[in-house]
Formats: sequence, C-alpha cells, structure tokens
Amino acid sequence: MEVAAKPLPPSAQRVQAALDAAGVATRVVELAVAARTSQQAADALGVEVGRIAKSLVFRAVESGRAVLVIAAGDRRVNEAAV
Repeated sequence: MEVAAKPLPPSAQRVQAALDAAGVATRVVELAVAARTSQQAADALGVEVGRIAKSLVFRAVESGRAVLVIAAGDRRVNEAAV
C-alpha cells in the first residue's frame, strides 16, 4: 500500500472528522502517487476498484447548484438521473 506517511491535509482531516462523527468506520488516506482514476487508486492501494469511493460534481441545469455524487469506483453514474 503506497500511503503517505505525512499527516493528512486540513481538508482531508475535516472529511475524516465528519466520517468519525457520523460513525462511519473508515480511514481517509492520501496516496504517495497520482491517482486520476478509480482504477489507479485501487492499484496503488492493492484493492478491488469497487472498494474505491469516487466523487463527481455535477451542475444542476435548472438551479445551477453543484451536486456531489459519491459512487463506488466500479460503477457508472447516470447523469440524467442526477
């Protein structure tokens, strides 16, 4: 597993704190290598791509508001449904 030894940046620390507060038993990690795709992240961590959470941000057509979707790395997001 190629995980950075240095502390998480403040933004990642806030995400970890929110997960902890919500009772989600998981750990935020920062990779030592670039991972622009779910597959690259899975390869770097030595896990199946379905265990990777990917985040996608869409802009709502009518309101113009941002919509955050978090999906498993092995799943496609139906943009029309979003």
